[in-house]
Amino acid sequence: MDRLPALAARLDEASDTLRTLARSVTATDPAHPAFGADAAGRPGEVGRALHRQWVAATEQRAREATAAAARLAAAATAVRSAAERYVDTDAAAEHRLRGLDPSAHRTGGPR
Repeated sequence: MDRLPALAARLDEASDTLRTLARSVTATDPAHPAFGADAAGRPGEVGRALHRQWVAATEQRAREATAAAARLAAAATAVRSAAERYVDTDAAAEHRLRGLDPSAHRTGGPR
């Protein structure tokens, strides 16, 4: 069962990476002059429109990355929970195979 906690840790790492990416993708957006948005006339209009599209697209990618990060974190939690249940199930099975009641330690001995 050592693999499940390792998988959960890798999912957490991927989630953290996506969260960082989501924050940085919009932080590095080029300013509107990079698109020629400060130019006069039609070229400036096109530049401003391109800049708006760029900003909208990167904001959407950031939202998608944030949502994916949340799904990965939820998956990591589910994997950890499953690993814990496997440990409990294995312990109960071991007690049954040895002919012991799993609650024997509380009641004073086997039934």
